[in-house]
Amino acid sequence: MSTMSFERKAQDALEIQWRSQKELEELVKQDRPMKVLIMGMPRSGTMSLVAALRQLGYTPYDFIDRLVLGHMPLWTQALRAKFLGQGKPWGKTELDRVVRGFDCVLDVPCPFFTEEFLAAYPESVVILNKRDPEPWLASMNSTLFHVFRWSSWPLIAKLDPSFAGVWYTHCMLTWDIFCNNDYGEKCKQKYREHYDYVRRVTLKERLLEYEVKEGWEPLCRFLGKEVPEGDFPNVNDKENFVKGHGMLWAYAVFKAVTNVAIGAASVGVGVAAWWFYRTRWATE
Repeated sequence: MSTMSFERKAQDALEIQWRSQKELEELVKQDRPMKVLIMGMPRSGTMSLVAALRQLGYTPYDFIDRLVLGHMPLWTQALRAKFLGQGKPWGKTELDRVVRGFDCVLDVPCPFFTEEFLAAYPESVVILNKRDPEPWLASMNSTLFHVFRWSSWPLIAKLDPSFAGVWYTHCMLTWDIFCNNDYGEKCKQKYREHYDYVRRVTLKERLLEYEVKEGWEPLCRFLGKEVPEGDFPNVNDKENFVKGHGMLWAYAVFKAVTNVAIGAASVGVGVAAWWFYRTRWATE
């Protein structure tokens, strides 16, 4: 199965359309002022917000964009610098390098850098998308954390370092920093602390606390946009989330098996060449 086939099936399952690498490479050549910082946690309506903001004319920088553009190792470095003291902490120069071409950012690990984003882009506003901690944790455990528990990831990450390895390393570090990969009460407490952190560092007049069930009106009023026709987007439910990540897992397995096959073929060629070399010299 081709890469494009895997991508299309994953997009259909996730009910979103992400940009191709070629489209993103053209997009990042453009200059757009940063306008909106969505600093809430995943599974708090983030994908519905992506769809809504695109409908309102924004260009969001989402988790999948970071994966396609090859930015995940950079964000892994940023996490290690800020939280582990390994390397130079990020400022405007580093943020400009990854968000150029976009006017809106969201999803982890961006919310962990709220202060850095506010300092770098003082004209931007903050949307703190939220939901109650109990259903949020339940949703995480039935989607993202459920995917993390698939036991094959460590092996696939080793066999496919360029895709699965990058994704898995980044995700494990992100959630280790957030909650020590404890997906129970500690995670729920850290969720509350994160929202308190964003409220603490953001001026009230620049902040909208928002739940996607509120629909278009409060969002458009805050952004100074006209309310569009039609219902507010509702995408990326639990079943589609897991199905979509299942397709990404299948793509990673495909790449891992391909890497193993190429490696085995290379070893086979090497052994054949050695045998031919030894046989030739042995008969001369």
